[in-house]
Amino acid sequence: MKGLELFIVVGYAALMIIIGLYYRKKAAKSSSSFWSAEASVPIVVNAFCLFATVMSGGGMMGNIGLAAATGIVFILSANLGSGCGLGMGAMLVARPLRKSGAKTVSEFIQMRYESNVIGIAVPVVIMITYTIYLVAQMKAAGTVGEYLLGVPYTYALIATWTVFTIYVMTGGMFAVTWTDFFQGCLMFLVTIVAAVATLTAVGGWSELIGSATEIMPTFGTLYMPLSAYAGFFFLWVFVGLCSPHILMRVGTTKSPFAATISLHGGMIIITLFSILSSMVLGAGARVFMGVEQITNNDAAFLFLIDNIFGPIWRGLTGAAIYAAVMSTAAGLLLAAAAALSNDIISKRKPNWTDRQHSKFGGVACLIISFIVLLLSFNPPEFLTLLYSQAMAFMVSALMVPMMAGLWWKRATSLGAILALLSGAISYAILFFGMDLPSFSEIFFSLPISIIFMIIGSYASIQPTDEVIARVAGWHEE
Repeated sequence: MKGLELFIVVGYAALMIIIGLYYRKKAAKSSSSFWSAEASVPIVVNAFCLFATVMSGGGMMGNIGLAAATGIVFILSANLGSGCGLGMGAMLVARPLRKSGAKTVSEFIQMRYESNVIGIAVPVVIMITYTIYLVAQMKAAGTVGEYLLGVPYTYALIATWTVFTIYVMTGGMFAVTWTDFFQGCLMFLVTIVAAVATLTAVGGWSELIGSATEIMPTFGTLYMPLSAYAGFFFLWVFVGLCSPHILMRVGTTKSPFAATISLHGGMIIITLFSILSSMVLGAGARVFMGVEQITNNDAAFLFLIDNIFGPIWRGLTGAAIYAAVMSTAAGLLLAAAAALSNDIISKRKPNWTDRQHSKFGGVACLIISFIVLLLSFNPPEFLTLLYSQAMAFMVSALMVPMMAGLWWKRATSLGAILALLSGAISYAILFFGMDLPSFSEIFFSLPISIIFMIIGSYASIQPTDEVIARVAGWHEE
């Protein structure tokens, strides 16, 4: 066990719990406080929160491990897609979603289509997807404890689960926001320092890429089908248009303008981070590993850190990786809990007070996080691929109902139901039943979803004048 590194990480975790407890009373005031921090988050804070939420434990570990194991082009396509996704979200989603007043994606979709089927289907899709995504984050936490701190995987897993569960269920979006902000700043700082240290250690950019390519000739080449790279890129573009844990950030801003600028800010930070993590740190991990393969590819970044840093920076790096894990885990957990509490249970408990609904939000967080913990003790390899496939399923199900609801006045509840079901089912069939290049399934599932949205909408009665006027109002200046 590494004492100094462990001390730094434990101190950091304690700070996160203190922040959660500090906001406990404020979060319990109302459901708006718990789920959207009373729409009070400043632009710069929200931009770093978006970065911390998107670039998760996979961003700090899985992406670097994937680059070291398979080359930089594949993972860079996903990372750049993440940045572009926030930019597209800023242009197409932020303003109308913020003006709609919805606190969550499922709340918006249910409000737009007024369908009980949608009211159940959307939260279920979100909970399935985010449970898988959370398992990937938990694996990252356990791996850090095992490789960097000398703590057994199981112990590190349980300790991380305890920390982020406590501050999310007690402090709600207030705690998630301010912990995400500090975590995003720490992640960005450590990534910059690690990139500079890596370049210094190997003698500069040319030497770094040259050495990585000599060890792995395919390191910078397109050796997979083009549809795999395109699918990975566009998947993460589309995530920025419909992902609940990202778009919940829209509801925390003070205005539609602030929501748009926050997403643009997150796009810039994510793009810079992606280049440094994938191209510099991924190449650095490959160089220091040499021709050998390590047992756990997701630990490649930790292998690199162990070679270029002393105990203090190893401890800060461990804290940064835990920051990446907990920031995304917190956002995912809050979004999944909102799907259960705000979008399912609350609809069936109309007599509850607003304060009772906000308190049950904490209970929902505990229920979902405990399920995730049980699933995290023996997870598969390659964090990034694990959660990306889950997100591809969610995009196939939710993107068309979401975008049609925001922009197409003629979209109806029947069209939304058919679009959701056809997108989800077709993706599952293609993924489990056909041997297609990775992530290319969305090039089939999304057009199928669009076709069924159009057919269902024109086969049913058009929305009421009230709904049409409401949609038009979201786009007025």
